[in-house]
Amino acid sequence: MTLEHTIIRLSDNPEGFTDKVDDLTADMFESAVPIQHSYDYVAEHDLGLYIGVWDTTDMIETAAPYGMDEFMLLIEGAAVIKDNNTNTSETILAGESFIIPKGYDCQWQQTGYLRKFYVIADKACTKKVSLAPSKDGIVRFPATTVLGNSIYYKSADQQFISGAFKGNIADSPIASSVQRRFIYLKSGFVTLMDSNLTEYHFKAGDVFLLTGRQTFWRASEEISHHYVELS
Repeated sequence: MTLEHTIIRLSDNPEGFTDKVDDLTADMFESAVPIQHSYDYVAEHDLGLYIGVWDTTDMIETAAPYGMDEFMLLIEGAAVIKDNNTNTSETILAGESFIIPKGYDCQWQQTGYLRKFYVIADKACTKKVSLAPSKDGIVRFPATTVLGNSIYYKSADQQFISGAFKGNIADSPIASSVQRRFIYLKSGFVTLMDSNLTEYHFKAGDVFLLTGRQTFWRASEEISHHYVELS
């Protein structure tokens, strides 16, 4: 998929989201096969990069090491992730951001409907990368964002970097030239301008994708956001 815009606003319920049901097989689950939908804003198969919205009904996935690095922002519902080595579980609630590292031996156990934003780096599509996880478990973002740039996760190849920022936009990853940046704006407001001089206005709660470099036209004195940088 070729990106036609350098600034893309991501809707949590894009048009056509539920038109096509995902193709699933029984071996993927220890439960009955659920109903799931995926909507890719970005699907670069050659690079193994996917950004979009996903939902599911009740399900229990087959326990196995996670096959990709994935950042998730829960829109609706709650997710229970079981650590297969310790037999303990963590519950993630709507509004939370978290990462499941590639290689983490876990099992997703879902009760009730869930919808999320996802940012996936699946390097298996391009080259063989060790399944040894960069972290020992789920990476959960703190409820409160501290001042400055806090990096919470880096993939083994350093091409998937995620964290949280609080401060002036000039110091934010929004203003960087990294090829792709997923942004979840938690507080403040931002107006960005693309190369065609089109303005995009974002407020707290908005989610957007940046490719290349943009010009920030104006912003609140302080902003905070979660982000993923993909290179």
